[in-house]
Amino acid sequence: MNKRSHDDSKKAKNIAAVIYLLVLTFLVGGSYLHQQRADAAQVASSTAVQP
Repeated sequence: MNKRSHDDSKKAKNIAAVIYLLVLTFLVGGSYLHQQRADAAQVASSTAVQP
């Protein structure tokens, strides 16, 4: 019985770690893409303003 409880807790920790990494990847990737779009918009607006 103790072995199964240990396996279940290890499985739960592994699932939590994978979910954590997915959320972290989503947040970091979203921040990176947002920054890239903001930089591209800034370059486009600065080149459009110049005659």
